[in-house]
Amino acid sequence: MKKVLIITYYWPPAGGPGVQRVLKFAKYLPEFGWQPIILTVQNGEYPAHDESLFSDIPNECIVYKTPAIEPFSLYKKFTGMDADEAIPVATLTEKKKSWKKKLAHWIRLNLFIPDAKIGWIPYAVKAGKHIIRNEKPDIIFSSSPPPTVHLIAKSLARWSRIKWMADFRDPWTEIHYYHQSRSKLSRNLDCFLEQSILSSCVKATCVSKEFSKILSENDNSKFVIIPNGYDGIELHVQKHQTNFFDIIHVGGINRSRYYPAFFRSIANLTQSKFDNKKIRLLFIGKIEHSIKEDIIRDCAGLSKVEFLGYLPHHQATKYMCQASILLIFLEDVDNYEGHIPGKLFEYLVTGNYILGIGSEKGEAAEILSKTKAGRIFNKDDQYKIDDAIITQYKNWEKGVKHHSDYEHIKQFSRRTLTEKLVETFTHL
Repeated sequence: MKKVLIITYYWPPAGGPGVQRVLKFAKYLPEFGWQPIILTVQNGEYPAHDESLFSDIPNECIVYKTPAIEPFSLYKKFTGMDADEAIPVATLTEKKKSWKKKLAHWIRLNLFIPDAKIGWIPYAVKAGKHIIRNEKPDIIFSSSPPPTVHLIAKSLARWSRIKWMADFRDPWTEIHYYHQSRSKLSRNLDCFLEQSILSSCVKATCVSKEFSKILSENDNSKFVIIPNGYDGIELHVQKHQTNFFDIIHVGGINRSRYYPAFFRSIANLTQSKFDNKKIRLLFIGKIEHSIKEDIIRDCAGLSKVEFLGYLPHHQATKYMCQASILLIFLEDVDNYEGHIPGKLFEYLVTGNYILGIGSEKGEAAEILSKTKAGRIFNKDDQYKIDDAIITQYKNWEKGVKHHSDYEHIKQFSRRTLTEKLVETFTHL
């Protein structure tokens, strides 16, 4: 087998969306003749933990973990969080902050460049050199966020002269929450680091066309687009009638992804159009406490509103399969049309109707249109949203199933996407 050294911060037991992409690449790489060698952090600060993901790691995979200096223990003490409390992945997007959080976030944005993981660099570079001497990888592959992984990869590629590919799951300096409270000096330094990475790597992969344009300033000849995908969920997809019309949201909700008018409308429809006893609104994932209180208030007329919290990935996918409507809320921010939530692809393969709120011009909306899986609505199109919900409810009562274009959906299987990655490796 050829070998690829993969540098990633997120690796099991890390849970949540950040770990899925690299983990699934590693899972299928051996099928195509590539052995994954993982360089990751020991005892990382993760938004969630999911021990079940260890089962996806192939036997051929070798994992190296190193210590890292991280400021999050100080952050937790300073902001009053419990020591074992997970820091939300979108903490920088919070709208309502205490003065302590505002100060801590200013320090994060202006003093930790490119991100708060920079304390991992010396440990990872030292370990990476040891790995390269012993394993002799053919390619180096780093996946961000956090961008620190690319600085580690650049250092190792320059030292070893091994070709290196950088993978971007999100933009870097133009990510939507970086425009708050940032000094000109900090921004310029971060832009310099970003450009040095893009000019040094031999190839770059990105999850969407729009994000690649943001990163490359429209010169995206170096980029290969490999979106996120689905894996395993098709094994337990069951199209069956449940006792409830389940409207399910999987994933976190912050203020930028919260649309109160939608929940008030659901409550109104329940009173005027639906049988209240048949409607169930389920939330799977971590939701800000204040948002949860708002939802409970706005949906007071519903008899069943349940918050299940973070669930292991395999359990969350089972709930996806039983949904009558799957909800997806895109952030109401700039530079976001290229964002395609990872859960969208898992939603797709269930065959259930997907209702989204956000930009109708984004790539997520384009995918839903092409797969006939649902629709992204503008937040102000409440009448259209109501009509879509009523249509799905009537179909559910009649036992009529939603039908997506599965032939189009199959291109997003993790195995197929890994094959595309391997083709890029081979060309290098």
